[in-house]
Amino acid sequence: THLRRDLEPIRCAPCTPERLSQCPAVAPGCTEVLREPGCGCCLACALKAGELCGIYTAPCGSGLRCIPRPGDPRPLHSLTRGQAVCTESTEPEATPEPQTQDQEEPEPLEMDNAATISDPSYSHYLPGHGRPYDPRAAADAQESMKAKLITVRKKLVEQGPCHLELQTALDKIAKSQQKLGDKLTRFYLPNCDKHGLYKPKQCESSLDGQRGRCWCVNSWNGKRILGSTELPADAECP
Repeated sequence: THLRRDLEPIRCAPCTPERLSQCPAVAPGCTEVLREPGCGCCLACALKAGELCGIYTAPCGSGLRCIPRPGDPRPLHSLTRGQAVCTESTEPEATPEPQTQDQEEPEPLEMDNAATISDPSYSHYLPGHGRPYDPRAAADAQESMKAKLITVRKKLVEQGPCHLELQTALDKIAKSQQKLGDKLTRFYLPNCDKHGLYKPKQCESSLDGQRGRCWCVNSWNGKRILGSTELPADAECP
């Protein structure tokens, strides 16, 4: 079991009516209002694309993620110091195919290799549902699925496994902040290098003023090195 999967979070105090009564008013003209990150109980004006962000700042707006700049040598430091950037969230999508006047646009495909065309009057289906088989529709479906897989692989190569886990961790932290004031003060954010791989030394992040635990990992998959012990915060991995 990885150390980071077993961390027991320290919980913040609940948002009582007394604490809520001390919240400042949101600035007029704010286009989107969200809850403060961290242990905050108040509402804040969401940050826009391109604005600096971090664990302690106001949250990024809808459709945005707070991520370090590409090539940032210290991404974890940037997140804890509010030097990351609100960036548009991109999900893998298939490359759209050119459409002609007599060609209908297919629905997004599922992994079970069965799909129908968006127009109910269109009678061509993929195999697997006992309906008429059209080689052209099957070929189009295969090309669409191939495009999706290529997009996913490209994202893995461009961002690296550490950057992908970092985005997932940030999403989980953001979701946890919206649950009845029950927010993390100690958590794990992967420490990535500029190539999107894991730095050898990984540490907990802490909002309670105490130093978190540190350990050594494999740079490709982020797994703790077998037999290694916890490191002091000022030590380096061999």
